[in-house]
Amino acid sequence: MESAAASAFLRTVMGKLFQVLEKEYNNGGGVREILRDLLWQVRPKDSMDVVADDGQRMEALLSEYLKDKRYLIVIHGIVMEQWMQLKFIFEDNGKSSRILLTTAIQSTAKRCSDDNGYVYQLNTLGEEDSKEIALQGVRSPELEQGSTALLKKCGGLPLALVSVSDFLKCSAEPTGERCAKLCRNLGSHLREKDDYDNFTELRKVLMHNYDSLSVYDMTCLLYLGVFPINRPLKKKVVIRRWLAEGYARSDSLCSEEDIADKTFEELIDRNIIQSIDTRDNTQVKTCRTHGIMHEFALHKSMSQGFIATSSRDHPRPSAYVNNVYHLSIHGGNLTDSEASDVDISRVRSLTVFGKAGDAISHVRKCKLLRVLDLEECSDLEDSHLKHIGKLWHLTYLSVGGTIGKLPSSIDGLHCLETLDLRRTKIKTLPIEAIMLYHLAHLFGKLTVDRDDLNNAKKMTKVMKFLSGNKSNLKTLAGFVANERQGFLELMVHMRNLRKVKIWCGPVANGSNYTTDLSEAIQEFTKVPMDSMDARSLSLDSEECSEDLLSSLDFKPCPEDSKYDVRSLKLRGKLLQLPPFVPLLSGLTELSISSAILTRDLLSALLSLSNLLYLKLITNELENFELRSGAFPSLRRLCFVVQSLTSALPAIKQGALPYLVSLQLLCPGLVGLSGIQIRHLKHLKEVTIDSGVPGETRQDWEQATKNHPNRPRFMLHKSDVRVESEGPGNEEASAVREKRKICVVQPSLDDGLDSSLKKMRLSSDSSSRLQMIVHTSPTMQL
Repeated sequence: MESAAASAFLRTVMGKLFQVLEKEYNNGGGVREILRDLLWQVRPKDSMDVVADDGQRMEALLSEYLKDKRYLIVIHGIVMEQWMQLKFIFEDNGKSSRILLTTAIQSTAKRCSDDNGYVYQLNTLGEEDSKEIALQGVRSPELEQGSTALLKKCGGLPLALVSVSDFLKCSAEPTGERCAKLCRNLGSHLREKDDYDNFTELRKVLMHNYDSLSVYDMTCLLYLGVFPINRPLKKKVVIRRWLAEGYARSDSLCSEEDIADKTFEELIDRNIIQSIDTRDNTQVKTCRTHGIMHEFALHKSMSQGFIATSSRDHPRPSAYVNNVYHLSIHGGNLTDSEASDVDISRVRSLTVFGKAGDAISHVRKCKLLRVLDLEECSDLEDSHLKHIGKLWHLTYLSVGGTIGKLPSSIDGLHCLETLDLRRTKIKTLPIEAIMLYHLAHLFGKLTVDRDDLNNAKKMTKVMKFLSGNKSNLKTLAGFVANERQGFLELMVHMRNLRKVKIWCGPVANGSNYTTDLSEAIQEFTKVPMDSMDARSLSLDSEECSEDLLSSLDFKPCPEDSKYDVRSLKLRGKLLQLPPFVPLLSGLTELSISSAILTRDLLSALLSLSNLLYLKLITNELENFELRSGAFPSLRRLCFVVQSLTSALPAIKQGALPYLVSLQLLCPGLVGLSGIQIRHLKHLKEVTIDSGVPGETRQDWEQATKNHPNRPRFMLHKSDVRVESEGPGNEEASAVREKRKICVVQPSLDDGLDSSLKKMRLSSDSSSRLQMIVHTSPTMQL
């Protein structure tokens, strides 16, 4: 059969299969219902003789009938508990049969797939297909322009697009104005039945996903409505705000941080919030709420008076306007008249995007305010924070704009846990901020105020505070270390620190700076032998004219202690691996950025046998070879080489035995660069830079297709831009790379069809291969 004909045949077969399986069993169907449906399709007569609640009898009949037969069974919308009860029916079959499952839950897809299984990630529709479905083939310029925001909210979900199409069909002549109106009122259609009831199925799916959450998870989801739609959100920012609001709760004995992290992972697992950027260890770094779910959650929270927003697209319901807990200002100013409609004294959080206008003058009236996020407020001035010390309940404070100095009244914020100054012009921190009892996370690029350092009375007071173990500071990211000590002197006494970032200043002749830096890092990394705390350290010596980090000298660790850091980032002029790195027995994540990565430095890395994640960033990479036995624990390896003038390190057979992810972010990559991936038995994904030549991309696509695991092939898109740490702060400006990794979108012929070909029912294979189709909650197959 020709390839095109085979593809068409497979599409037809799969289309009919999914038309038959219209119900999703996770919408209420149980195991017995699945068994009865299966039995009815393979043995209609037997299904008539068995009562609906006789599950054991149905299992026996199915197992007996399927024995020694070859079959393809598709179960749509399964959950893990159902599969655990069903899989035993198919285990004794010796023939080459196949089970295809679909699920909207990522963890279920991974767990249902056995060692020989294949998880196919079903992608949303692209822009052109979305327009074709929603706009019914009408592609006038006016309609396309007016429907842009609406289609963006739909996010390529077929069910949402079909619902929009049905709504527009009610109009004799769909126009861009009608699309814009629907976009403004989409949330109300998702919550309430409209006159034409075009959103019934979409509403049902959204409600099912919402109702399946716990009460605490529901609250955390509704809270995301304070952010504008499609706004990228940092995972750690979201979690810290949940904690500040007191929403990370459950009946378990876990810590609030663990509960908040679990809630976030649950929302990711269900695709309610989507990952758009991950760290090197696969942990989500940046995410966003899907447009449809965001609209649904926002209108639900607004109708309950949980959130109010000044956005013109989302007017506040008058019935609840006086009882608002979270106020979000974006898309316009909050005027005095609008503010008078809200009981400011009850507001627990205020978030501003863009101009705040008159809202800033009302901050001091928010006596119960716990979260104040002014990071993206464009008209913020120092004077606006003058009375901030009177917000006694404030737990989370993030500021930006043109703020250049914190007021002395900050010492009144006794409940403050998070202070984020990264987008400000603030360079020095008053010593009073260090002595806030509950301060756990401090962000910025800071030094201690010179006047405070020279004030013996203040320094004695802060040393007494720190030595008494009264500081709760866990994150200090970060500070500038120089010969004036400052933070280095204080850091030695901060016993609860878990994450530290240090910018190392130039070294003066005759200075004890290197000794002080070594001592501070030693104290931070020295932990008891039985400690399980994960610590993270980042050292940036780019401003130093020499290899400062290699001169750091560690003393022998006491017998009852060890040097332990889980995550380490080094940036600077590194000619060799700093000697303290091999002493970090628990090191699992390492990132090194240097203009040149020498063979000596790369060879020294081989001694780090516990590494799970390694990232190497450089302009020049000396020749190197990974021989058998190299990096026996490594799971993820990333090379970022701007100008690749030589081959990447050769990977010999036996090296990297457990590697799962290989990232080659090298625009100058030519061909396979001598790398053979076929012997990497556990490889699941390969990522290359999107800027490589077309032939190189084809070579790597073919290499992944020829690999036994058929790892996912992805492209990395980078957008180099200049981003300032704060307005007017030229010294802090740096070139940063905004990265986006996206799966190469295969055609249907190369995607689902090729996956089905991989499931071919060959009689000489005794293994049973499952294919798991992972869908979005609102995806309709």
